[in-house]
Amino acid sequence: MHKRQTLSLIIVATFLVILGVVSGVDAATNSTNYRIDEDFIGPGGQLESNSTNYRLDQGQSSAGNAGGVGESASTNFQVQSGSTTTSDPRLSCSLGSSSLNFGALSTSVTATGTATFSVLNYTSYGYVVNILGTPPTTGSSTLTAMGSNGPSTTGTEQFGINLRDNSTPNIGADAVQNPSGTFSFGAPTTNYNIVNSYRYVNGESIASSVRSSGQTDYTLSYIINASTTTAGGAYSGNQTILCTGTY
Repeated sequence: MHKRQTLSLIIVATFLVILGVVSGVDAATNSTNYRIDEDFIGPGGQLESNSTNYRLDQGQSSAGNAGGVGESASTNFQVQSGSTTTSDPRLSCSLGSSSLNFGALSTSVTATGTATFSVLNYTSYGYVVNILGTPPTTGSSTLTAMGSNGPSTTGTEQFGINLRDNSTPNIGADAVQNPSGTFSFGAPTTNYNIVNSYRYVNGESIASSVRSSGQTDYTLSYIINASTTTAGGAYSGNQTILCTGTY
């Protein structure tokens, strides 16, 4: 017997920006092993710091770098410079889809849906995206969330997501770096980055970047399976995308 159940999932973009401020100091830059007695960060400086293996050119002091714009980065640190960009941190989280309707559920066919969202951050040390909310409910019945990674299985009650281009079922898309992978670095987190493997844990992180990043476009893939014991009725639920800058 087939049960007709409709679900509407409303996804709302929310973001939190946490900014740490460091007061200015006039002392020379130094550490246990290194010291710079004179330094100037930004275009127009005439000072140059260098050693056998490294060189820091201060922008307008050399031809070919008249704008003083660029990024220096290593595993643990990064520096962005240039008069053409603002120094204010920026975190942008936007949704391309506000609701999904899965139509009638069946014990033999997986119901699917996709939602898209994009994240861009500047001058923060990356970001984390979490998903919040319970699976769809009707009355006192709630669809069973996939608390661990697994495949989509018809005939078994399941509610799960991932952020990959899947073949079983044929749904979703991989993250797209905009304008390119040279400037954008966001990626799904490990549990949501496996093709044909789904999961849903309220509050878990689903995507992140470990450094300032251009825009990354994500596709959030939903799968819903019903069993013979799944309660009939009209299901509805809400998920919130929470984007947090890390500093």
